[in-house]
Amino acid sequence: MVRCAAVKKKGSTIQCNANAVFGHSLCGNHARAKNVTLWKDTRENDVRIIKCQAIARGWFVRHHLRLTGPGVLRRKGLANDEELVSGDEASRQHPFDYFSFIENDKIWWFSFRTIWTWSLKSVEPSNPYTRTPLTIEVRKRLRELWAFRLHHSIPVPDEPEDPDERIRCRWVMLCQTFADYGFTDVSLTQMMNLSKQSHIAMWKFLREDSPTALSWCRHMLKTEITNTNSLTYIINSVRFLMRVVTIEKDPYVTIFNVMSAIYRC
Repeated sequence: MVRCAAVKKKGSTIQCNANAVFGHSLCGNHARAKNVTLWKDTRENDVRIIKCQAIARGWFVRHHLRLTGPGVLRRKGLANDEELVSGDEASRQHPFDYFSFIENDKIWWFSFRTIWTWSLKSVEPSNPYTRTPLTIEVRKRLRELWAFRLHHSIPVPDEPEDPDERIRCRWVMLCQTFADYGFTDVSLTQMMNLSKQSHIAMWKFLREDSPTALSWCRHMLKTEITNTNSLTYIINSVRFLMRVVTIEKDPYVTIFNVMSAIYRC
């Protein structure tokens, strides 16, 4: 949650501890006040805070751009001139919504929405133009960018409205992740056939084996959650699994624990 941007009380230089009202920079009390002193105005001379904020923002932007791929800032030497779905020229694609990879010394680029949606059509996604399978490095970077956007509240592509298709797409992403970390014998059909009771058992095993997934395990095992109908529970279970396997930079141990839990349930 975003903290209130005002000082705690009149004459103070301490920032208010309350959370800001949704869609506002102030908490409920300060939003109703006639005269409000913003915390940042009391810290204008503190160069260290400004420098730290600048460094953090710079890292955020550079990391985001690194994940998008080659050619993000210099759109030259690209293999395709237009975006596959929208038809927009490369120069019109926003850097934060851009994704590219190198194949046979050529840079192929797409909007993030296009390549993410395309990649969920198959457990072994390929380049839409050449049908050459995407490399493990590209697939990992694509998932890392998806997780980065989700974590920082940057819009991610919409999922299918049909519940069964939504579950299938989520399992496709998970099966790709399992395969990229060495678990190549995973069957998409097998995963989709897991029952609600199997999902519950999986989360119980994960609660014991994986500290990284502990908060999600506790949520999925709450009585009010386990009492939902099978379809709703499975949809949410697979969604939380996607978060579990993308929360770490190197999730091999977590994925091993997930696979162990699935095979035991």
